[in-house]
Amino acid sequence: MSNGNPDVEQLDAPPPVSAELRAKILADPNVAKIAAELEMSVEEFVNTVGYYMNNPGVEPAFLVVSDENLRKMGVEPPTAEAIEANVRASVEAIKAGQAPSGFDEARSKPVELNAQDGEAVTTKDAELDDAVKKGRTPVKP
Repeated sequence: MSNGNPDVEQLDAPPPVSAELRAKILADPNVAKIAAELEMSVEEFVNTVGYYMNNPGVEPAFLVVSDENLRKMGVEPPTAEAIEANVRASVEAIKAGQAPSGFDEARSKPVELNAQDGEAVTTKDAELDDAVKKGRTPVKP
């Protein structure tokens, strides 16, 4: 499962994609540039993109590298405290995103439209009263 670099263990490379999918991916003029920036061959990049296009539910794989090998590659591994701080900050960010906003608070009870002593409020305009009543009750066939 190694790609020749003894410092990094990787999963097997994605399988080659169909000629049609390969042509579709290579139609993007930025493919070669992106592959170069990722330090991948165009073939490897096309197969990787094609794999995820063919398997949309698959989560991307990640590399596990020892601290010693990271240092050999010129990367200083994070301390346990830095990892813990990152996890705590991530949890707080998730909690903040799930917290209700001030707009979600229960609202006060709407104003009652009945007069005191249980009498319905009416207008002096009989036509308006009829229109309101018609709007509240379903039309009978």
